[in-house]
Amino acid sequence: MSQLEFFKPPAKTPVRSEVRLVAATLNFQIKLIEVLSAKDAERIIDISRGLIKPFGAETAFSKKTVWKYFNHPHTLPFVGVLRNEIIGFLVGVPLEHFSDESWATVDPTLGSHESIYTYAFIFDDKYHGQGYAKMLKRVYINWLKKRGYLYVSGHVREGISQKFSLHTRVLQKYPNWHETGKVFEYYQRPLS
Repeated sequence: MSQLEFFKPPAKTPVRSEVRLVAATLNFQIKLIEVLSAKDAERIIDISRGLIKPFGAETAFSKKTVWKYFNHPHTLPFVGVLRNEIIGFLVGVPLEHFSDESWATVDPTLGSHESIYTYAFIFDDKYHGQGYAKMLKRVYINWLKKRGYLYVSGHVREGISQKFSLHTRVLQKYPNWHETGKVFEYYQRPLS
């Protein structure tokens, strides 16, 4: 298990998530979750079920993992909200929280506190191709830059990271990543 310890939900979860508005258009908002409500936790779990068909049941969020990764300030859980409904989310975690993971040792920035690992980036299937995910990713990258981070990294299916930027580099490839039967690559993208 990584250094990011499991976080149990508060004894009394709020009726509404406590959030910080990061960006907004007329109908779409990007928010940083500071305290997650039980209702929003269920929505996150529901959206993550879209990972089951392509990658297996263990890739979806559970009641246990949703609290672990929506544990601000140790993680950076952003949500995309369309007309008051969460339609997608992105969770960043400082790379150092994964220092016990063998894959993290391939990253030369491990220990420098310069990198954020993108743990999850998932949208409800019915909103794919509408620009909301791209907007969330752009806001996330800018938010990280403003806070002094130099790199963002993560695991994606082979070939995906080539679309990120000219300076993105693949540090390692993993055949059959987490028993998904698919090749994933660990990428590092400079933020400047």
